[in-house]
This record gives sequence, C-alpha cells and structure tokens, in this order.
Amino acid sequence: MREGIELRFWASVHSIESGDEKRLATFYVMNTSLNLNNWRVTDKALEDALPGLIGKTLNCIPGYRVNHVYEPLQVGRWVRVEKTNGYALATAEITDDVAWGKLKEGEWGPVSVVIRAFKVTCSVCGGDITGAPDEHVVSGEGHEVIESFRFERVDFVSRPAYPQSDLLNLGHVAAQVPPGYHASQSIVDGPQGAQGLDPDPEEKREKKGMEEKLAELDQQLETVKGEKQRLEERLQAIEDERHAERLASAVDARVKAGIVKEAERQAEADRLTTLEDGA
Repeated sequence: MREGIELRFWASVHSIESGDEKRLATFYVMNTSLNLNNWRVTDKALEDALPGLIGKTLNCIPGYRVNHVYEPLQVGRWVRVEKTNGYALATAEITDDVAWGKLKEGEWGPVSVVIRAFKVTCSVCGGDITGAPDEHVVSGEGHEVIESFRFERVDFVSRPAYPQSDLLNLGHVAAQVPPGYHASQSIVDGPQGAQGLDPDPEEKREKKGMEEKLAELDQQLETVKGEKQRLEERLQAIEDERHAERLASAVDARVKAGIVKEAERQAEADRLTTLEDGA
C-alpha cells in the first residue's frame, strides 16, 4: 500500500503576464473552504504544503492534449507561491511556446491539482479517517479535513470530465487498486471552492466568437448607417431640384397671367419658396 491518499481538484488560471524573458501564469490554486468533493484543507496544512509546489512541473499529455498521464509533456515550472486570507495563488513560468499560445488564447485554463494527504480527520468527531471515510463522511453528515498533505503534480485538463480513452487515474485503474486502499469520496476531480473556477476554454471560445460577431455586426451597422445617410442626402437633392423647378414654373405662370410684374419676379420667388410643392 502506498503512503498517503491521492486527492484531486480543479483549479483555474487567475492572470497571465508576459515580459521580455519570462511568460508567467498565476493560478488560483486552493482555498480552505469546503469544496464540492466534500473535503477541505486546514489553513496550517495549506501554509505548510504550499512552498513544496515550487520547482514542480506543469504538464499536459504529449501532443498537447489535456489530462493526467504517467509520462507527461512538461510545459512549465512553478516559480512562486503566495497565501493570504485562506487561499493560495501559485505562479508558473510557461516554458513551452505552444502551451503559452493556448493559454493566452483562452483555449487552456483549468488545471487538475493532485495532492497526497497524510492525515485526514472527520469534521464531526475529529477521528482519524486517513485509512477510510467514517460513517459521518459516508452519510454526508460530515466531511474530510486534510490536516497534512503535499502537492504531487499539476496538469492542464478539460472539464467537466476527462475523455475516457485518456483516463489514467494515477494508479487508480480498477485492476491496480491495492486491497484496502483508501477510496476517498474526492477521488474524482471537482472545483476547489467557489473561487477556484474560471469559464472553461469552450465558454471562453464561445464568448470570444460572440464578441467577434458583435464587432462584425457593429461594423455592418456603421456601413448601413453611412449608406442610409448618403441615400437621404441624394433624395433631398432630388426633392430640392424638383421644388426649384416647380417654383420657377409657378413664378413664370404668375408673371404671364399679370398677377406679378416682371420686376417683382425675384421677390415673388422668395415668397413662394417656403410653400410646399402641392401649394
């Protein structure tokens, strides 16, 4: 039986930054609240384990697919950690060009963090349940409290589920599970606290596509507005030309009829110009 218990959870990208030499991505790695897998870590356990993440690799499957795998492609390395107010941020330097491009474009974002817990207690009775969940946890009355652990690995993943063809559960293939091995309720990935999830890559791509479509529609709208204005100006010019012709014809008729003297032609035109075509 291997030492400790393997647990996994989702984490998400918090921010990315690029400089002349380094390409850094900061992830919201973990917090001390109860996650949807029904376990949490203590503040002291998180503080003790966090420095151990520095120097470990950030991985994906060779071929730039996302999931856990035994012999991963290393695309980055953790270089900085920080903890405040019950949550932890960790920064990785992305050393792989393709991975950096996928991260910047939003195609990649979620990661799966694997930890190895060495001491687990019950939230209800405080009993040591490192070997197996007790009745309080199994019934849902309580949850697992991780009091000692270390970070094992972090891999880019997709969510909500892994493709079954790629699922290599870090030794938890059914035929290979050692007898009596702790079957934690949190063996399947889930989000680490409410703040531990960003929109997944599919949502980001959809959002980006919608934004591009909106920009295209805005451009089309501006084009239509410009065409509408040009047509309105042309129509007005035609109407002005027709009005001038009718005005001249009316003045000529009034002069010929003796209603207006020839010397008064311009004054009559000025008087009639404000009238509608029908008048």
